[in-house]
Amino acid sequence: MAVSAYDVERLQESYEHSYSRSSRVDWEFHDTTDPLMRYLRDRRLQIAIDHLCRRTGQMPGQWTSLVVCGGVGGEGTYLANRGFRSVVVSDFSENALQICRQRDPRLDTVQLNAEALAVPDNSYDIVLVQDGLHELRRPVLGLTEMLRVARRGVAVIEPHDGVVARLLGTVWERHDDADSAGAAGKAQNYVFRWNARFLRDVARSYLLDEVAEVDVLRFWDHNVTIRRLAEGVGRGRVGLTAAKATYRALDGGLWWMGNAMVGIILKASNESSET
Repeated sequence: MAVSAYDVERLQESYEHSYSRSSRVDWEFHDTTDPLMRYLRDRRLQIAIDHLCRRTGQMPGQWTSLVVCGGVGGEGTYLANRGFRSVVVSDFSENALQICRQRDPRLDTVQLNAEALAVPDNSYDIVLVQDGLHELRRPVLGLTEMLRVARRGVAVIEPHDGVVARLLGTVWERHDDADSAGAAGKAQNYVFRWNARFLRDVARSYLLDEVAEVDVLRFWDHNVTIRRLAEGVGRGRVGLTAAKATYRALDGGLWWMGNAMVGIILKASNESSET
């Protein structure tokens, strides 16, 4: 069954309503200088960008970028801090993008539907999403749209399918409070989880390129629990050291059970833009 215009409009209305009830102050954790919070917030993004640099032999300053489902711009701020040549944050919600512009004036913004990006082919060197595809009604379409508009490659940070995710992971997410939002509050999404083979199959079937590079890094991501454990050990650098040690232990021996992943897809047929 096709996704109707009503479904899209209702989902957008729900997002707009949710972001309209917040302000820049509510999102200050994106800009925190606390070392523990900064590590937990940026850890997955750092894994993705570091891997992109290793695989391409290039540095962020050579890349233009688009963040899909970027919300108030937390991911965009990280990319700007890493020195990306340009960063554009896109989202369904104009209210979210307004907060994004207030938070970080370095970021450009554009209102886009992730399932139908109104952007020409090969417009950006790198296209990135974090925890956005699983909120779409058609997450595979969202990924192929990212591949279409990426000149060099795509970075996907999403939940990974597996035993732990099936037993303990969230299945349905609500986007708003039904009691206060009325009909808009009933909008929800199924939490779609990827795995390495599925990501590779989708990418290669769309790109039709045998030499396209597809890497999947699986790891653990339980920031709320890790933060509580780390703060129980100590504040500041002490807590940060505890958090890093915990994740190293999980990713060292039990990575194959991890509930999260970074997927890197490099398009072999397009060179990155000139600096």
